[in-house]
Amino acid sequence: MADNEKLRDNSAERLEYSKGELENAQKERLKSLEKERRPDNRNERMESAKAELEQQFKGEKQGNKVRQPKQSAPAPIKKATQKQKEDTYRKTLQTIQKDMNPVERTFSKIIHNPVVEKTSEVVGNTVARPAQLLAGALAALILTAVVYIIAKHYGYLLSGFEWIATFLIGWVIGLVVDWVRVGLLGKKAGPA
Repeated sequence: MADNEKLRDNSAERLEYSKGELENAQKERLKSLEKERRPDNRNERMESAKAELEQQFKGEKQGNKVRQPKQSAPAPIKKATQKQKEDTYRKTLQTIQKDMNPVERTFSKIIHNPVVEKTSEVVGNTVARPAQLLAGALAALILTAVVYIIAKHYGYLLSGFEWIATFLIGWVIGLVVDWVRVGLLGKKAGPA
């Protein structure tokens, strides 16, 4: 029985000893992990990694030859042709139109018809210039008011064409001013 008690005491001591060793090992492991996480240790590791890379680079040097990765020449950039641009435009338009409801899709197809688009561009670049429209609107406002006051004073009846005529007069004045600005001063046409 004494032998059994001695064995129990020894095994208990061993367990306690093992627990103590485990605790110490865990504490040391935690300390090493904390040490690795510190910024100064990171810097040390970075410096050692740089040193290793330099050593490898020096080791790869043989004579005057240094191994460097082959670099291929960049491919020349090709400009898109007009046909490629038109194809991409059509594909994008079709993709966007798929997400529209039927009414929007129909309207989009009408206004993006090539004939309508070209007509719109021509009108936008000639007739519907912002300077001419602004001049026409201001002239219509001012001249129609003057014509209305004169007609009211002398008792004339107005037909309704006065507004259109004064708008056209103002539009022509705006066109002439824009031509002078572009022709003589060399400023770009459009908003100032």
